[in-house]
Amino acid sequence: MKNLIIVLICVIVITHFTSCEKMMGTYLDKAPGVDVTEDTIFTSGVQVETFVAGTYRYGIHSIFPKTDGTYTGGGYDPTASATDECEAAAAFATNAPWNTGSVTADNITGTEEKRLSIRFKAIRRCNVLIKRIDAVPELLPAYVAQVKGEAKFIIALNYFEMLKRYGGAPIISKKFELTDDFYVPRNTLKETVDYIISNCNEAISSLPDVYSSNMRGRATKGAALMLKAKTLLYAASPIFNTATPFLDMDDPANNKLICYGNYDATRWQLAADAAKAVLDWAPTGGISLITDKGTDKNYRFMSETPDNPEVILANKSTGKVAIWTAPWTYMFPKGIYSSSTWGLGNSMPLNFVKRYEKQDGTPQTWDPVGGTNLTTKYNELDRRFKQSVTVSGDKWNVDYPIMNSYEGGAQTALCYGGQWITKLLQQSQTNANYNVMPNDMIFRLGEAYLDYAEALNEAQGGPLTAAYDAVNTIRVRSGQPILPTGLTQAQFRDRVRNERAIELFFEDHRLWDTRRWLIADQDGIMNGNFYGLKVYLNPSLPNLRYSVYVFEVRTFPRKMYLHPWLRNEVLKGYLVQNPGW
Repeated sequence: MKNLIIVLICVIVITHFTSCEKMMGTYLDKAPGVDVTEDTIFTSGVQVETFVAGTYRYGIHSIFPKTDGTYTGGGYDPTASATDECEAAAAFATNAPWNTGSVTADNITGTEEKRLSIRFKAIRRCNVLIKRIDAVPELLPAYVAQVKGEAKFIIALNYFEMLKRYGGAPIISKKFELTDDFYVPRNTLKETVDYIISNCNEAISSLPDVYSSNMRGRATKGAALMLKAKTLLYAASPIFNTATPFLDMDDPANNKLICYGNYDATRWQLAADAAKAVLDWAPTGGISLITDKGTDKNYRFMSETPDNPEVILANKSTGKVAIWTAPWTYMFPKGIYSSSTWGLGNSMPLNFVKRYEKQDGTPQTWDPVGGTNLTTKYNELDRRFKQSVTVSGDKWNVDYPIMNSYEGGAQTALCYGGQWITKLLQQSQTNANYNVMPNDMIFRLGEAYLDYAEALNEAQGGPLTAAYDAVNTIRVRSGQPILPTGLTQAQFRDRVRNERAIELFFEDHRLWDTRRWLIADQDGIMNGNFYGLKVYLNPSLPNLRYSVYVFEVRTFPRKMYLHPWLRNEVLKGYLVQNPGW
């Protein structure tokens, strides 16, 4: 698949695709001397498959930081750096404006949203595929149905990515011709959700359960089921499932662009049913939770190992990547490999560390000033903590057997939180083994359990046994005790939200979860004081000593619950801007 993508980039240049949106700019210009056209592509099965591979490259996003100018116009960072999950070491991190409340309708595509135009290009390519593939004479009907299902999935995925950022989006359901009006207004939130679900349902009916190993990264029936479940979960959430939006539009008549206009608990039940469908499908697709590596290794194996059985869909657009290039250079802590030059990496704030329970299920206590027992506190935390970060005194890998992130240590500089994030990094990646493949997970089974538990609790007015079982399945595989019985709906809601924060840490969920729950502006989440630990050696004691300090005060204006549409598109008169922008 990688070779096909390279062929597409280097050879296939399409001459007469006209932009489906003015925000897209030029789609693909014909290179001098290259005469491959759309008509050429859809006369050959090989050309079609190459076009499909390229459509995945446009249409599937990444949870890793990238340097990807060809497709996105530049590099971008993990969304974690815009949340309480982490603080980026680099002052030039593209998501920094989220922490200062300085996101604008002019800079949004230079911060988190660099893929906006790419999404419309992906949607156009899918519409072209759907329209033209039937006419290719050598293709078998089963393959044609599969490719149409893949195109429907990619359309749905890109509209979901817009839904969670903007609410209602312009629906473009056909290949545009020169005579069409390119200025497409926004559809309502309901229409956008319904369009995503319709595409998911069509994809589910035509996609296979599994592919051969050399076709990993292509959408399966399970990926479409997962996307449907996730879309319905977001649609049922407080930001959208309400009579009153978080902020009124300038003209309240447009409020249905950003909310349903009523609350309906059955939306939660639809989300629960869809998540249960993923869990029921999983054995058919060969998908299962990682449970056989030990409670102190299951979580790390899942996050580090490409193509492990828990992954439903991953971005496979890149092969093995060297240690001195992106994404690794953006993720290794300061003082580790090439990051010692660039000063990159991410540390976990104390705000987030406090979300980890002790291994006995009780809350950890943190002195507001500091203490002399940091090593003990670290060792008592949920095992997923040390499978997500590397703390001072612990081993990273054979090249770095001791991480010295205490004050004055080799890995201390720019570690604002006090503990370096190493989730998604692979311990097997060393100076001697520097090429490894990112485990770029778009969907995994662990999320489906938590989606199901959350939606069922909301739909039924409290946690049923099935909701408890779903959360406990995730907790037990990492050695955490089961939840106490008898929780109220609100208590269970808090527990499952915290479980999502821990289990899905650094996987591109937190920004969207805190916004859909309308809690991002609460103190310590994406607003207010952010605390870190300064760690000190204490030769007279077996423990590290720590002090607590404020490294940043973040600002979250309420308008940031949804992204702004790019101002220069709004000024053209066909897009209604989101409230507050």
